[in-house]
Amino acid sequence: MLLPNILLTGTPGVGKTTLGKELASKSGLKYINVGDLAREEQLYDGYDEEYDCPILDEDRVVDELDNQMREGGVIVDYHGCDFFPERWFHIVFVLRTDTNVLYERLETR
Repeated sequence: MLLPNILLTGTPGVGKTTLGKELASKSGLKYINVGDLAREEQLYDGYDEEYDCPILDEDRVVDELDNQMREGGVIVDYHGCDFFPERWFHIVFVLRTDTNVLYERLETR
């Protein structure tokens, strides 16, 4: 039986990473933070001077993840979801939190 693939998405600071790591530790599923993956594998397509950050090469991210996603059992953590193939995920969770809580979390980063 194929293990499920799960996408955790939402605004930065809502708890995607915390939840993803906890789910992975309790379920045995593999946790992948797309931001970390992109940094480790240099999956970028330039640099945005205005926002002072690298530009994610979405096609390369999809290519990098495709085999693992076909095997199943993956928890993916990313703040967006529009470029991932729908067929990859069995369920998608969009995390949210109160704006006051979010502000406090982001202020400490």
